[in-house]
Amino acid sequence: MFSIQEAILLCIYSIILLLVAYQLFRFRLVLMGLPAPARRAISALPLLAVLMPANGAFEFASAIHPALSIFYALQLASFIVLAFIIFNLIWLIRFMSKPQKKLVVLAVGAHPDDIELGCGAALLRYKVEGHETHGIIFSAGEVGVINPLGIKDNPRKKEAEKGGRVMKLDSLTVHAFPDTKLGSRQDDIKHVIEEVTRQLHPDVVFTHNRHDFHCDHHAVFLATMEAARGVPTILCYENPNTPPDFQPNCYIDVSLYLEYKIKALKCHVSQTAYRSYLEEDVIHSLARVRGGQARIHAAEAFEAVRFTV
Repeated sequence: MFSIQEAILLCIYSIILLLVAYQLFRFRLVLMGLPAPARRAISALPLLAVLMPANGAFEFASAIHPALSIFYALQLASFIVLAFIIFNLIWLIRFMSKPQKKLVVLAVGAHPDDIELGCGAALLRYKVEGHETHGIIFSAGEVGVINPLGIKDNPRKKEAEKGGRVMKLDSLTVHAFPDTKLGSRQDDIKHVIEEVTRQLHPDVVFTHNRHDFHCDHHAVFLATMEAARGVPTILCYENPNTPPDFQPNCYIDVSLYLEYKIKALKCHVSQTAYRSYLEEDVIHSLARVRGGQARIHAAEAFEAVRFTV
């Protein structure tokens, strides 16, 4: 049986671990932006949660069998690691840089996966840095569903919603405008964007670029230019259909968030098996190329219609 002192010690360990787990959950988005070594250190917390109470359980046995005293050393080492992680968490939460102004960021796309491809990592970075992020998709992309089994249901709306959750968007709206025919509904699309900008007052809008050959992408670009004319910053992203005329003049460092962009793209299961541009090495390669142009590790690139600091 445990002594009263041992029981109290185990209770203290358990309370500490619960508090740390709560802080990890509360600041999980911030922790995504930590360097890889720090993320790996924090990932050791579940192991410590098992080791430390287990070490306490061996105290009684080691009093009878001195050979088990190695568990005392293990317990001490675990406590030191835990204290180190707690100290770093306190430092991170207390002294992390806060954005001077909370921005509202709106991403606009013609189809599911357009936002992820064009600015998915940038959206997550904005969210991690404490800003508000939203997305609008104007078509459920029904024409782009390759369905050898003949199933009538279009899964792309649900895939887009899953991708939005990976990007931690505050909201994502998927409209039902007809795929490949958005040009015929350009005025309606413009009115939707105008209404959203009236409600949200975005500081930054991401949209398709002027060079895109895809008729739907170009229609959304034109509608955005008119509807978001009062937005301080408009950034046009690239995608697999973007021709060489696209000349980026704005880069966002997404080195810490590229894996989450890939994770969001993997939500689009109906597309990943047929679209080579969704492969991981393609996404990595483009990000590295754009990062090289910006003299950083990995970046998403944009043509800035306006950029206000």
